[in-house]
Formats: sequence, C-alpha cells, structure tokens
Amino acid sequence: MSLTPELEIQQRVEQINFFVKNYLENLNLSPVAPVQELKTSMLYSAMNGGKRFRPVLTILVGELLGAPTKTLLPFATAVEMVHTYSLIHDDLPCMDNDDFRRGQPTNHKVYGEDFALLAGDALLTEAFSLIAHSYEATLALELIKLLSDAAGIRGMVGGQAIDLRPGKEAFRLEELTHLHLLKTGALIRVAAEGAGVIAKAPQDKIQFLKEFGESLGLAFQVADDVLDHGEKGQDQRSFTGIVGLSRTKELLAEISQKAQGALKKLGARTELLDYLVHFNLNRQV
Repeated sequence: MSLTPELEIQQRVEQINFFVKNYLENLNLSPVAPVQELKTSMLYSAMNGGKRFRPVLTILVGELLGAPTKTLLPFATAVEMVHTYSLIHDDLPCMDNDDFRRGQPTNHKVYGEDFALLAGDALLTEAFSLIAHSYEATLALELIKLLSDAAGIRGMVGGQAIDLRPGKEAFRLEELTHLHLLKTGALIRVAAEGAGVIAKAPQDKIQFLKEFGESLGLAFQVADDVLDHGEKGQDQRSFTGIVGLSRTKELLAEISQKAQGALKKLGARTELLDYLVHFNLNRQV
C-alpha cells in the first residue's frame, strides 16, 4: 500500500530530525561547561518543532532527480541550521523582541541574550562546516557559494536590513515583493537549487528549480501574511496591509500557480512537490 503524501512528508521530517539531533549531539567540542551549555542552546532551538519545510524541499527535489537521501541530508541540515540561526536572532530584543517561538520560550528567554546570539552564530558557522566535511571539494565549494549568497547580504540578511529600515513611506507592492524574495525566498530557493546541484542535474533543470523555489518562497511569505492578517491588521510591511486580504489571497494563488508551472518544466513526476505547493496554499497555521 502506497503512503499518503502527508505520511511521505512525515517520513522525511523524521529523517531530518534524527540527522540534526545526531549531528549536533555528537559534535566534537571542548568539555568545558560554557561550551556544553552553548551546544544545549543550539539543540534547544534546532529541535523545537517546526515543519522542516526547507530541508524537506531539499530531500524531495533531490530524490526526484535520483540523488540518495543520505547524500542530501547534510545540505538539507545546513539549510535548516541557517534558518534556525535566523529565527534565534529575529527573536532577540534588538529585532522582534519575541518571548515565544512555536509555543516555547525563545532561546534568549532560556539561555540569555548573550548565549542566544552565540547559538545563532554557532549554527550559522556549523552549517558551512557540515557542507565542507560532507562533500568532495568541488561540490562543497559550489554548495557553500550558493548557501552563502542566499543567507547573506545578497539574500536573507539583505532582506532583513530592508525590513528594519523601511523608510517613512509604506512599501509599494514591488518593493515588498523584492524584500521577501530576499528575506524568505532566497533560502527556500537555495534548498531546491542545491538539491539539483547535488543530483548533478543539467543546467536547464537547475534553472527551473530556481524558478520553482523562488516562487514557492514568495508564496510561503504571502501565506504567512494571510494567516497573520487578524493579528497584524494593516501592517504596511505586509501584503495584506498594502493590497488588502482579498487581493493577497489572489496573489498567493497566482504565485503558487507560477511555482507549479516551473515544476511542470522538469518533466518528471512531481506529486510530492505539488503537495508542498498545495500545503502552503491551504495551510491554516
């Protein structure tokens, strides 16, 4: 009996959770108490639930193109560690000043602002160390370049900078779209693109994967804004605040359709990736 898409996805989530936990727990570190506490802080956020959307995307894309799951897991985990670091830093008082993340106290509420900052730094750095030690040199270099571009000032960090300094006027739709293609979309795009590189896919397919990941990443943020509309109301840094709830839902459907169009160009059976698009389109939490 074949598994439902939900169970197929859950299998990948469990594989990722096991790999992340095993990798971080078995880091060869100094036994001194502060370093061990820092590792505990890293594990606290890395294992604090979440849908594992980005690493699941890497696994599904890579498997679709014939790459073994065990080969994909290090890069998938690296992407997730970068994502986790960004959440720890986003929650800090100097950023969003959030007390809870996924129903649990944020890292800085448990370990203090100093160790939360270091935990994020350590996860970011360890992500690139994991790639460097998991792949042959040429592939590792290409993956490190892709991930650093997506995570840094050309991607996620650049988008966060725009978000923190929005200026006196409300964003136009084009400006907000650009912000989130960087802040949210870049890391989701590279999750798909990197899987294509690991699978040694031809360049035209990697381009389709970039288009798919970029559209899916933007759709992910638009779906977040729909979900947050009741809480944030007319926030001028949200799609609903700029174009209204009804138009934002239309945009979500249009961008999701664009993602599916890119998938069709791959010329392969993409049912599980289609499921991710539909999951995001219809998610309620």
